[in-house]
Amino acid sequence: LLQGGEKMSKSRGNVIYADDMVDLFGVDATRYFVLHEMPFENDGIITWELVVERFNSDLANILGNLVSRTISMSNKYFDGIVKSTGATGDADQTAIDADLKAVVTGTRDKVAKKMEGLRVADAITEVFNVFRRCNKYIDETAPWVLAKDEAKKDRLSEVLYNLTESIAIGASLLASFLPETAEKIAAQLNTGLRGFDELNQFGLYPNDNKVTEKPEILFARLDPKEVMPKVEAIRAAQ
Repeated sequence: LLQGGEKMSKSRGNVIYADDMVDLFGVDATRYFVLHEMPFENDGIITWELVVERFNSDLANILGNLVSRTISMSNKYFDGIVKSTGATGDADQTAIDADLKAVVTGTRDKVAKKMEGLRVADAITEVFNVFRRCNKYIDETAPWVLAKDEAKKDRLSEVLYNLTESIAIGASLLASFLPETAEKIAAQLNTGLRGFDELNQFGLYPNDNKVTEKPEILFARLDPKEVMPKVEAIRAAQ
């Protein structure tokens, strides 16, 4: 693991210790960065700036914001009750639903194959592709537009069910890499983490289940202007 392209050494004063990362970012964020930035058969690159960038883009935005938005919409539109209605909408929307489900249910075997080859960074990328697909699904289905039309209430319910189910599967896939975060997501969805054999099945989230009323922020965005002075203090103490 290289610091800014150079090998770490105490004499250069460029060592980044895991304990310091945990103090600033938390255990799971540190796990994510180290696992994600260590490509198979190559050196990984680490800088404090890159850690902050990854934290904000991947953890706070792609994952944290997705979970928060989904739970908030479920509470806003259905008092937190998640229900599959089977309303698929028009042909385009039907295809969008099918693609989401294919990506989500197909990820288990992709992750397993990457792990068989010890490609951990690629495996965790596959898991985050589930969350990326969920974010795209929100853009494609526009729940806030559906909510304005009472005739589309069943479609809105189906969209939120599909999102909740996809996140539940994604959280279960994430558990091996970021266990604390996975448990927090499952708790907010009021469900448990699933076993490996169930992760290629879509629709196991129980109908009429109720998500938490107030979603917990999984990863609050970091302001580099606040983080970097703390980093400088760490460097000065080395």
